[in-house]
Amino acid sequence: MVKIVFSVIGLLACLFIRTKEGSAYLLDPDCAVSRIRGKIMGGRDTDILSNPWMVLVIAPTLETGVKFCGGSLITYRFVLTAAHCIKDGPMKVRLGEYDNQYHMKDCSSGICIPRYFIVDVDRKMTHKEYNGHKNDIGILRMSEIIPYSDFVRPICILIDEEMGNVPLFSVTGWGGTRTSDSSKVLQVATLENFDRNQCAESLQSEFDVGHICAGSYTSDSCNGDSGGPLSAVRTYEGHNRTFQYGIVSFGLHSCGGLGVYTNVTHFTGFILRVLEYLRNT
Repeated sequence: MVKIVFSVIGLLACLFIRTKEGSAYLLDPDCAVSRIRGKIMGGRDTDILSNPWMVLVIAPTLETGVKFCGGSLITYRFVLTAAHCIKDGPMKVRLGEYDNQYHMKDCSSGICIPRYFIVDVDRKMTHKEYNGHKNDIGILRMSEIIPYSDFVRPICILIDEEMGNVPLFSVTGWGGTRTSDSSKVLQVATLENFDRNQCAESLQSEFDVGHICAGSYTSDSCNGDSGGPLSAVRTYEGHNRTFQYGIVSFGLHSCGGLGVYTNVTHFTGFILRVLEYLRNT
């Protein structure tokens, strides 16, 4: 999945964007305080504690038997992912995963965390106007309430406020790397925020405010990363928190250059409506 060309100091300076507090509020006030510590294509292993909202989405397919996607925990019972990752038939999600080669406790980074756990999905909804490259967003409801810990905690989603322009994003996933179709260890990459017109020209497709165009000359999201979060760290209520800006949607077959992400800020109304509906059904 991603090669990092920015210094650690430069990365931290660019990823931390200050949030103006006012009428805006967090979807879940217990969303994770960032733990940035100094293979998505061209990427590097992420810190074992830095992405507790990462979810592996598992869906059945006729072609390969199973499809893996990324997702993000957004509340104690709901996972945000791409609509194209949601399939008919029974689906599951894996939470608390970092290195999927470990079968007991994961101590691969010198810090031990419990083994990931699997939860059934009992409801799933996609945007009613999803048509492949547009409105590529969906929500999964887990069959049980998930207790939060240092290893499982939701990413922040800001409601009722535009999050403004961000120069750099992070993207995480277990998808393809330069040497493998998938990565055992969760990868992180740094991507630049590009004008949507650049993606429109490069990918020969139409783009609007529901999309984010991001990429790098050295890194990109790739196969298996779909549905995962595009994020940036912002200061909010005195803490540096990781906010989700986008969802991995599609890009070049080469997994290099530019990629397209569903703009989460544009769909917060959809998220709120779905959560309210699924809480009551």
